[in-house]
Amino acid sequence: MLGFAERRAPRDLRRPLGLSDHMRGPRFIFYANELIGLGQLRRTLALAASLSQAEPAPTSLILTGSPVEPTFRLPPRVDTVKLPGRSRDLNGNQYSARLELEPDELSSLRSRIALASATGFEPDVAVVDKLPLGQARELETTLRALRRNSDCKLVLGLRDIEDSPENVRHRWGPEVRSAVERYYDAILVYGPGSSPDAIDCIGGFDLDVPIHHVGYVGASMPDRGPDDLEPGYLLATAGGGFDGFRLLATFAEAVRMRPLGCPAVMVTGPLMGGGERRRLMRLTDGLDIRCTELRTDMESVIAGSRAVVSMAGYNTVAEVMRAGKPAILVPRVRPSEEQLIRADVLATAGLQQMIHPAELSASRLRNAIDRLLRREAPRPRPDHYAGTERATRILARLGGLDSAPATAELETAAVRAG
Repeated sequence: MLGFAERRAPRDLRRPLGLSDHMRGPRFIFYANELIGLGQLRRTLALAASLSQAEPAPTSLILTGSPVEPTFRLPPRVDTVKLPGRSRDLNGNQYSARLELEPDELSSLRSRIALASATGFEPDVAVVDKLPLGQARELETTLRALRRNSDCKLVLGLRDIEDSPENVRHRWGPEVRSAVERYYDAILVYGPGSSPDAIDCIGGFDLDVPIHHVGYVGASMPDRGPDDLEPGYLLATAGGGFDGFRLLATFAEAVRMRPLGCPAVMVTGPLMGGGERRRLMRLTDGLDIRCTELRTDMESVIAGSRAVVSMAGYNTVAEVMRAGKPAILVPRVRPSEEQLIRADVLATAGLQQMIHPAELSASRLRNAIDRLLRREAPRPRPDHYAGTERATRILARLGGLDSAPATAELETAAVRAG
């Protein structure tokens, strides 16, 4: 492995156009780095979809362990490589989601697939989500190969919040920091400058890598709900659903206590176990709750709602805020405190309600729902939620698309959206 002292010399971030660039659009490769949930994949698809509208037409390859089809529709000129899935328990211990493999066997297999994909696809830009070296360092061989053997620009994408500062500092020691400076050409923080992201947690403002706070990233929000749902319902959702049963079961109990005055829609998520989903169907029997496992149009479902009861994952919160919907947020609190911090920031700002899961009960949730249905819509800063457009402009320029209007982003060492 290259030592820190041997890292590359600084390079111009504007990619020179060669003969092959005029013959084809740029190629982007994305590493989603998910464990549970679908958040990283949804964010990645939003970026790939936005890039696909540029000219000359880019093409994107996404490496992910999450299920893709039929859960998601792929944008034009976008395809995926399915990695063997990883998962984790509530204590953060990782294991193979489906294959009978030991953790080191799983890491080795995923690492080889990632390397083969990168060397075969020959990307112009590689975007690594969340983890600078991938899960269990499985991307280090790929990053080293891209750095040594190509002009590929390497971009690290970070959420608004990764975890508590103590946990981030524990995981992001000097070795990770040096790897960021050794391999990456730019860092995109998918949140506003005020968000307590991983770079803030490690005091990394002196990193020798440009940092761009672009705002929240996601698919564009429609201005109305889906055709099969009458607008004005109360939406209950647990994101992917991996650990959302308790919230949705409590919601059903809260609705049974007394009439809501409006219909409800419950989306369990495709990652919820079949047994838990059947229990929810029994709990909602006889109530004015339309219960469904999966909606591929969650942006529209949120847009058509009157208010939302949900966990506090990145995508759900970003979509709720962009749609201007009042919400009750019941965050996951372990093994990461990411959702707890995000929900607390919004509650402290008076933008949303939060219930800590340790305090969640049917009666408490019911009283909170009564207040929720009387609340006005939150009014977040619009520039905090334009991250897809900003990130796309930066990535397009890194890929050699000179027509992309991102000169200011690339000439500035750090862009902060407020």
